[in-house]
Amino acid sequence: MLTDPLRVQPHDLEAEQAILGAILLDSAALAPAQEILTPGDFYDSRHQRIFQAMGELAKREEYVDLITLGDRLEENGHLKAIGGRSNLAELLTMVASGVNVGHHCRIVRDHASRRRLLKTALLLEKGAYEHAPLEALLHDLEMGLSSVTAGRESHSWCSASTLAEETVEHVDRASKRATDITGIPTGFHQLNELLGGWQRSDLIILAARPSMGKTALALGAALAAAENGFKIGVISLEMSRHQLGQRLHGMKGNLDIHALRTGRISPDGWWQLAHVAQQVGALPLWIDDSSLMTVEQLCSKAKLLQARHGLDLLIVDYLQLLHMPARENHQLAVAHASRRLKLLAKELDIPVIVLSQLSRECERRENKRPMLADLRDSGAIEQDADVVLFLYRHEVYDRDTDEKGVAEVLIRKHRNGPIGDRRLRFVDPFARFEALNEGL
Repeated sequence: MLTDPLRVQPHDLEAEQAILGAILLDSAALAPAQEILTPGDFYDSRHQRIFQAMGELAKREEYVDLITLGDRLEENGHLKAIGGRSNLAELLTMVASGVNVGHHCRIVRDHASRRRLLKTALLLEKGAYEHAPLEALLHDLEMGLSSVTAGRESHSWCSASTLAEETVEHVDRASKRATDITGIPTGFHQLNELLGGWQRSDLIILAARPSMGKTALALGAALAAAENGFKIGVISLEMSRHQLGQRLHGMKGNLDIHALRTGRISPDGWWQLAHVAQQVGALPLWIDDSSLMTVEQLCSKAKLLQARHGLDLLIVDYLQLLHMPARENHQLAVAHASRRLKLLAKELDIPVIVLSQLSRECERRENKRPMLADLRDSGAIEQDADVVLFLYRHEVYDRDTDEKGVAEVLIRKHRNGPIGDRRLRFVDPFARFEALNEGL
């Protein structure tokens, strides 16, 4: 069994008592406590009833004190169950002021989240032993993790006063930064200038025609973020993890990708590979190359990775390879997947970079640079995305061009900032993008 039935579940009775005592001492402490906790977050059933009664008094716009609280508990028949008025009076002795009520609330909330995780684990264990369908178990796992998230975000309303305070604090922190990067560094200063890094809760669409290098650009972003200590998840529906591994080692160590693939490496190259392998192996980066993955399974995997290791950035390669259940048409299925990925970014509070195909329409034009209308399968992709990046290399269409190795990143949608074009250099042997020195 996962747990000993005689083992006491995580809780902190003193923190619970301190919260209730602080509210009795100053009823103004109730509102911030309700922003963090629900009655069910308390471990002690007596404390659940007391906090519930406090909330009922607040709804009736009545002052919360020993007398009104005792009367309310007596009205609903719970006064005896909580130990009577003497027990309420004892709560006042548990705290000298309400200054730490927020800290105590977070302690109680975190213990409640741990208890929810234990409940989910027990249900999964029972289902596994009873040979429940795997899909049902995965669904129960996602629902369990969602309940923990919901428990931590049970009150989503934010007052104007709180919003104003948070805005001033944000601007103050931003003014003290040494750089303009407010999110996860992209790995390219040209993109950081426009985007400020990959921003939390953003859905970022990176789209291009085949052979433009969208996987290489996404892997470069993953490598740069991981080297800065951010925890990265890559879900690859197109390439195997071995292929991605070769690319990561190639771009990290200036190693020819073809040589890595064929094993034709010089003695010096082997030494360099061993050195790079140590560096790559130490990165906080995880790859899942499962095939036939639905968007629901993808979301479950991302939530599980975040619960186990933490997750700061998720990359999906690529949208149209997700397994689409039978729906009215493919466009509706892609629209559903796009919307689900946007909700995932918001729920996990991380940037989610999703690679996407483009329609062939752009190749029928004289100017083949992509436009938003070229996003393949669904206009919903454009609607859901916070940022849309197109990758374009003219040399793919014209091998005699004077701009060999030049790539254009076209930012065509940026919900919270400017759009524009930036140029990078593509180093084909290493499948790597890097800064382009326009002065050369």
